[in-house]
Amino acid sequence: MKLATLLSMTTKRGIMMINELDTIGFFISRTQSKLQKRFLQQLKPYGVTPEQWVLFARLSEKEGISPTELSKTSLRDKPYTTRLIDKLEDRGLIRREESQNDKRSSLIYLTKEGNELSKEIFSIITELNQWVIGTMSGEEVMQLKFLLNKLYAHVKN
Repeated sequence: MKLATLLSMTTKRGIMMINELDTIGFFISRTQSKLQKRFLQQLKPYGVTPEQWVLFARLSEKEGISPTELSKTSLRDKPYTTRLIDKLEDRGLIRREESQNDKRSSLIYLTKEGNELSKEIFSIITELNQWVIGTMSGEEVMQLKFLLNKLYAHVKN
């Protein structure tokens, strides 16, 4: 269906639904499912899950992060994040160090191996992202990010 047709199908309350699958949630879910499948295929050779990659990405930006801060970044609860950290630590990809400010807390750092793996995966992620946005203009990418962030802000609570 053409965009002009969709845009003209409005009611007093907004866009008219064409059928049950014509919802924003369905479109986002369908896209996320296909992206995640491709993402998993790309990460599989490295033995890293998307959830673990989020931790790698954050630690690549800033090391010495508490498990609590990592759980906020990954949008996961602290026990789940702790299990992810444990698995990465067992593989020698991250290390914990006692916080100098709070002896009860630890800070997480990438190891040399973790840093090398992170760089390798980041190049794959960059290629995947370029493929994803390849059909859009820069303005469309910015608009999509803006709209998705606006939607997220609305539904996050």
